[in-house]
Amino acid sequence: MWEFLETNWPTNRGLERDQQTGEKFVIPAPYSHLKYLLKNYLVNKWNEYWNSYDSASGIRVRGYINQVSPKFLIHNKFLIYFLSGHGPFPSYLHRFKFLDSPHCICGMLGDADHYIFSCSLTKEFHLIKPADEHKKAWFNNLLTNRQAVTKMEGAFRTSRNICDTLTQERDHN
Repeated sequence: MWEFLETNWPTNRGLERDQQTGEKFVIPAPYSHLKYLLKNYLVNKWNEYWNSYDSASGIRVRGYINQVSPKFLIHNKFLIYFLSGHGPFPSYLHRFKFLDSPHCICGMLGDADHYIFSCSLTKEFHLIKPADEHKKAWFNNLLTNRQAVTKMEGAFRTSRNICDTLTQERDHN
């Protein structure tokens, strides 16, 4: 981090620090400016990593979110389940051999999209599936639409119950 400050700081005169005693150092700019520089640096590095990382869940997430932003922090586990596809879904649990099949009990592939948009067992919780070109706008709207998030929670709770049933059936056989 000091490397960044030394190369990007207008002057090094103010960066005086006694390494031995741990005394405070003087910065020739307001503290808020330092925070701004560090935040931008970290977000840029995070975006570089994000854009270079290539995985199935990364591709799915990038379908809904353009880039990393500190304003875009998700605190709802159901939204994270939806974005990543990692959650109580037969297709996900099958990858780790917790279930014998990636299919829902209705016969279709049991992934996040299935439970949110098309499963007959979660019909009361369905959301309208966005066209590919509208996914980003649809997801941004979802973040502020409490009713839609509540429906998503209901669909994923049903999915968890289905996975629990499938796991119990597997364990009894």
